[in-house]
Amino acid sequence: MLSLLLQAAVDGILLGLIYTIMALGLSLILGVLGVINVAHSVFIMLGSFFALGLLTLLHLDPAVSFVLSVPVFFLAGAAVYRLLIQRVQRAPATIGILVLFGLMVVVETAGILLWTTDTRVITVGYSNLRLSAGPVTVNGARLVAGGLSLLATAAAYWFLKRTLTGRAVVAMADNRDAASVLGMDVDRLSMLIFGLGIAAAGAGGVAIGMTFPFAPQDHIQWLAWAFLIVIVGGLGRVESTLLGGLVIGLVQTLAGVLLPFSWVFLLMYLLLLVLLIVRGQGLAGARRREL
Repeated sequence: MLSLLLQAAVDGILLGLIYTIMALGLSLILGVLGVINVAHSVFIMLGSFFALGLLTLLHLDPAVSFVLSVPVFFLAGAAVYRLLIQRVQRAPATIGILVLFGLMVVVETAGILLWTTDTRVITVGYSNLRLSAGPVTVNGARLVAGGLSLLATAAAYWFLKRTLTGRAVVAMADNRDAASVLGMDVDRLSMLIFGLGIAAAGAGGVAIGMTFPFAPQDHIQWLAWAFLIVIVGGLGRVESTLLGGLVIGLVQTLAGVLLPFSWVFLLMYLLLLVLLIVRGQGLAGARRREL
């Protein structure tokens, strides 16, 4: 049993790192802009198909696709901000949610029409590679995906904490109107953070695609997981999202050892429900920004 728990802990840490980059964009957009991006998960789905497409057409390794996804999805996020979010950001929150929900439906429907509802997998040379260290065995694809996710999370932390632009984002998150009075271009910073949030979602989708089977309609599961991580870790802080991702990854893998597999997902959704009740305000707490 001890070796099983140790194996589950290692798997949970790697899974938690992947979950972190998957949820980081949702946390930043929600924490900095106060926008509940219910369309977040379709960009995760697009990230998985982005990696599959580059592998199929250009034979590019998913690790390369992970890096390429950042600028591609950043530009996509910036475009969504300019075309949609900027127009409704000052409107009541329900308007923004409806707009993003419409975007989610459109992208999901387009994905089903383009790729059908068939489940895909990304298979490369290290997908079935097993690396052993004592009683612990690590899957090669999960190790690569977890390592890339950790590097991307560290880069996001460095950007927000160590660069002038990142510090300006922190100031805007504290008080948008005051930042505008002080001469900061809050619209540009908002577009930047939304673009970075979507870039993290796309990169997370590549990591998810390296680890799990995926289909266009499966993205809702990752939306629930991302919200769960944000609720556990808190809004807008990279280190808190990392903590939330690791907690959820460990809970999932350890529960898989201690409980029947069919109970694991039920436990995760019950955890989401309990946390929403315990936190009281639920997602309404997004207006209290914590960068």
